Amino acid sequence: MQKLRLYDVMTSRMPSLVGLCQDNLPAISNYVNSAQRRLLYAKEAMDEGWHGTFAEVVFNVSRQTPYITFPREIARLEALNVCNIPVPIQNSFYEYLSFGNGRMPKSPPWCNGNGIGQNAFTRNNAITFLEMTSAPQYITAYATDAQDTTGLKRVLIQGLDANGNTVYSQDVDQNVTGVFLTLESPSITTPMTFSSINGIQKDITVGPVRFYQHDPTTGDEILLLTMEPSEQTANYRRYYLHNLPCNCCPNPSNNTQVQVTAIAKLELIPVMVQTDYLLIQNLEAIIEECQSIRYSQMDDLRAKQMAAERHKQAIGLLNGELCHYLGMNTPAVGLFPFGSARLERQKIGSLI
Repeated sequence: MQKLRLYDVMTSRMPSLVGLCQDNLPAISNYVNSAQRRLLYAKEAMDEGWHGTFAEVVFNVSRQTPYITFPREIARLEALNVCNIPVPIQNSFYEYLSFGNGRMPKSPPWCNGNGIGQNAFTRNNAITFLEMTSAPQYITAYATDAQDTTGLKRVLIQGLDANGNTVYSQDVDQNVTGVFLTLESPSITTPMTFSSINGIQKDITVGPVRFYQHDPTTGDEILLLTMEPSEQTANYRRYYLHNLPCNCCPNPSNNTQVQVTAIAKLELIPVMVQTDYLLIQNLEAIIEECQSIRYSQMDDLRAKQMAAERHKQAIGLLNGELCHYLGMNTPAVGLFPFGSARLERQKIGSLI
């Protein structure tokens, strides 16, 4: 099975159907990105989403700081498995339910050997993969490609200074929140220290850009974040894992971490060049949705009806794709009439 690229859409019948030339890369990519968003966010996608929009991932999580900060390719967790035990995933409101358990973590401490009470909790989106330590710190940006240090590419660091005040600066004739840095070789450092970071932005670059905290006393640096070339704003999904076990997933080289596996819902990364891969891998559905977008822009009742019909066709094609790859008669079903009180736990029945 060939993975669908923007190039494949450009060489299909889609451009002519929406009144575009095949070499009009900006307009075609705008249509394709809009079509993918509409299909990805459609109510018919339900929790699981369409074929190709979810994937199994593996992470090593520290028992001391049991957080997972996902890269931009992941929108959320659908299911989580810690040491071969499925773990419930709770949203942001769960810890604020009346008569509930309240905000986590609580005592007992972070290490729980029996696996009881394990949960994953949604946290606020994070700006960096690791939290800044021993604040205040300078922030240093490293460009990994020399072309980015000669083309006036810039990054914007936003946050609080050493005194806890919001950092402002003057950019030509505009007063901006944060401070701009023009990428240099080998690196560029903020003129002031930061006690916390609440935003990082950058221009589209040729290579990745790495951001480090730089200790003003020792000069030690710790990598906080790596942004991909097409990435312009830092914003990542974070989860807290409660009651990680102490004695599973042994790793002789590092026994302070637990390996967790999960099914993750993937986030849309907009396509920009011909070699970029699409998240929605159904070409016919993309073509139908692009036509729906074209009709939806027309101020005509008949056009609105045609837009709805094309969208319906796209959804039908995506549902058919799910049946083609996953099957219709083999759903994943779990039935637990006794809940967690399984027969083998009671030492009765044939599963002792």
